[in-house]
Amino acid sequence: MIEEDDVIIHFWQDIVDQALLAKASDIHIEPENGVSHVRLRVDGCLSHLRSSPAHWHDRLSSRVKILARLDISEKRLPQDGQMLLNGSKRSESANFNNIDCRVSTLPTLHGEKIVLRVLSKQEADLDINKIGLDQAQQQNLLHCLEQAQGMILVTGPTGSGKTQTLYSCLKYLMDGSRNITSIEDPVEIQLQGINQVPINEKAGLRFDVALRALMRQDPDIIMVGEIRDSVTAKIALQAAETGHLVLATLHANNAPSAIFRLKQLGCSHSDIANNVSCITAQRLVRTFCKACKDNPTKTQTRLCAVCNSTGFYGRTAVHQVMRLSDQLRQLVESEAALSAIQAQCHTEKIFTLKESAQSLIAAGLSSENEIRRHIA
Repeated sequence: MIEEDDVIIHFWQDIVDQALLAKASDIHIEPENGVSHVRLRVDGCLSHLRSSPAHWHDRLSSRVKILARLDISEKRLPQDGQMLLNGSKRSESANFNNIDCRVSTLPTLHGEKIVLRVLSKQEADLDINKIGLDQAQQQNLLHCLEQAQGMILVTGPTGSGKTQTLYSCLKYLMDGSRNITSIEDPVEIQLQGINQVPINEKAGLRFDVALRALMRQDPDIIMVGEIRDSVTAKIALQAAETGHLVLATLHANNAPSAIFRLKQLGCSHSDIANNVSCITAQRLVRTFCKACKDNPTKTQTRLCAVCNSTGFYGRTAVHQVMRLSDQLRQLVESEAALSAIQAQCHTEKIFTLKESAQSLIAAGLSSENEIRRHIA
């Protein structure tokens, strides 16, 4: 039994080492009938890492649950937790230490499926000059960040890099003279100089509850990890109206459609027009592997060790930055159609996501097919 436990410990450490070296964003441990699979999500794509016998799965899941301080006896209900990942001293991953990781378990037909989200972004990665904005987009965003009040929304699907963009904005704003507080579920990157509030819905600490309490804490800048409901949306807009700079994420396909998403959440046209200063949308797209690109004669028999012969290595963000001009505010307040707002964006030379992505293709950094996968 002890020997088998040692095998599981080493097996798990090997998975961690491989995930950290591959810069995986997620680790999937999936039970099937008679076998258990481990898959890694790298640059947005899932790939198979290895398989193990089915009887190892329960021991591996128990190992992960112990590290994440979850209840190992509870297998009928989903659980969520957090843990730290550390690279093995005997491998190249030794430089990776204390990497935050979010753990989620889910009962399935053949056992518990476990997904670990690797929150590997470090403070050094948070640079507003390195998040993929072109010069005009960056100027518009910085102009809104330098205002004393207003709401800046970052939109996009899950996994599109919204959190890194928000943190990069917060780091840009940190000068020691302002009270900056974030409300998140969960706190993904610990940033010195910012008061970070983790949501705890089981205890009753929801986004709207935390936001109401925060308004009595003399804040200057507020970050709301995600606007999920009408109550949070309205309180956030009220905060922007009463002299605070509010940064938040919202699920929307592009910048103009975020206005209509706020309307669906019960916000008035007047409040949106008067208080929202900038809306950005973004997607993450894979970029070509430089090792493959520099070696066009590479054959299938000589696999690329950098990208595992996928042809891509790393991702970059494609942005749409819509700073609300007087004309756009008038359209929003007059309840203009989405097509009218999009036409005004075109007049003001606000690039769509697809138009912004063309610069990557022109620079030879990505492909039409890759862009098409992420941007409709």
